Amino acid sequence: MRSSLRNRLLITFLLLVVVVGTGTLFAIERTLADDLVASLDARLTKQGKEVAEWLRLAGHPDRLAPRLARVTGTRITIIGADGLIQGDSLDRATVGRPIGEAQEVARARRGKIGRAIRRLRSDEPQQYLVALPADLGRVIRLAVPLGDVIETRARMRNRLLVGGGFGLVGCLLLSWIFIRAVTRPLQSMTRTAEKLARGNYDAPPPIDSGGELGVLARAMNHMAAEVKGRIGELTQQRDLLSVVFGGLVEGVVVVDRSGTIVLVNDAAKPMLDDPTSLPAPILPLVTRALAGEQADDELELMGRAVRASARPLGDPGPEWRGRDSLPAPGAIVVLYDVTRMRALESVRREFLSNAAHELRTPVTSIAGYAETLLGSAVDAATSKEFLQTIQRNASRIASLVNDLVLLDTLGGRATAIGERTRVSLAQVVQDAVLTARGVTPDAQIAISVPDLAVLATRDGLDHVVQNLIDNAIKYGGGTPVSVTAEVVGAHVQLAVADRGPGIPRGQEERIFERFYRIDAGRSRERGGSGLGLAIVKSQIEALGGRVWVEDNQPGARFVVELDLSPASPRSSQSS
Repeated sequence: MRSSLRNRLLITFLLLVVVVGTGTLFAIERTLADDLVASLDARLTKQGKEVAEWLRLAGHPDRLAPRLARVTGTRITIIGADGLIQGDSLDRATVGRPIGEAQEVARARRGKIGRAIRRLRSDEPQQYLVALPADLGRVIRLAVPLGDVIETRARMRNRLLVGGGFGLVGCLLLSWIFIRAVTRPLQSMTRTAEKLARGNYDAPPPIDSGGELGVLARAMNHMAAEVKGRIGELTQQRDLLSVVFGGLVEGVVVVDRSGTIVLVNDAAKPMLDDPTSLPAPILPLVTRALAGEQADDELELMGRAVRASARPLGDPGPEWRGRDSLPAPGAIVVLYDVTRMRALESVRREFLSNAAHELRTPVTSIAGYAETLLGSAVDAATSKEFLQTIQRNASRIASLVNDLVLLDTLGGRATAIGERTRVSLAQVVQDAVLTARGVTPDAQIAISVPDLAVLATRDGLDHVVQNLIDNAIKYGGGTPVSVTAEVVGAHVQLAVADRGPGIPRGQEERIFERFYRIDAGRSRERGGSGLGLAIVKSQIEALGGRVWVEDNQPGARFVVELDLSPASPRSSQSS
């Protein structure tokens, strides 16, 4: 577990107190011990001088030594100039014997005060010895056992240890109170900082204890409010940029200095085989952008025509400033999907070409016959034939123009088609069949349409159904045509089928394009302009429905789906 600041400070303070206290107690104990020895030494020195004075006046050292020893409380030994013991207060048997080797006695003979700590006999405790010079070359030595001094030092040491222990406990208690008072605000600020680091900017403010810590607490409160405000602003900006970035129609790819993709929006993903790596065609543009250049090119990505624009992104950094070549820390690539634009351009060119082709033939015919009528005399029959040809081609031009105008009108969809109403589908089919049989009496048309009503406009639905039935009769090659209808959920599906050559595979969508015809020559011979199915699709989409073609094996089956009128019955009735 992570130790708290309070515990670390308390342990540190305890170590300091123990180290300093131990050193202090040791120094005091040594000082007091030295003071005891110095006091003993001073007492023995003074007593030794007094003994020497008594010996000078009274003489008889053998009798004087015991009497003075009782007065001084010491063991007194008097050594003559010849090194023989003249008197000893404790052991008279040693009188007349040589003192032997005694460094304190030898020092006293040199006129100095000799001191020593040693045992005089092996069965005795250590003695503190002080030797002083006396008259006639004699030496007076006083000896005191060190047991009292040692006991005194032990008592003093024990008292110091007990006092130091109580002092340590008191210091620890006071230090704990002090450290707690100091660290409590710090711990509060630490908890607040941890919550801020986890993103909890509504954490309670730390304790304001005054002084420098109070200043720090107030600064943290202010910082928390500032961070919360800035994080809120950054979050709003991030969300806004995310929405804008994700909602861009153009694909956007951001790469770092190594060319690794770091950001890609939804619009760019369909243009990339792998959203985590750049496709090969874009790499040269990115390389130029990372070198600080701007690069543009039109590429093919995933079967799409794409206009790619690469730009350097950001500051190259301080290590590159001042150099001629400044590699960017990243690059941004904007991808414009121009597939539809190119397709529209192609359709536009094809439309203009087809329209010009469709108009050129009747205009040329009209111009040729008119020029013939104007330039030479022709009989009445030939003139009538020429005029009928001119009228037929003019009608063809008028029909083509009307179809183009209708297509242009249907481009506005619902705003141009009008409000949808309840229209009887069976009635519209019956009227269309009657019109078709009036033009082609031998047409074989089978009808199976229940009494249904759809949401549409009568004119628009008439145009659609008539066009589909006419196409089925015209291109069915005289085969029977069937018209059926059924309810599918909330919709009605009307199907017009023939047994003709059908629609080649892969051209099911193209037949609804303007001027597109499978067999242009045969279509023109039959008077087709290539706009009928395009008008059907535009008309149905304007009515809120859809149209498609299916393989009828043989033949083709065109299906129109419209919304069922809410009041329409859902039972099937044949007519």
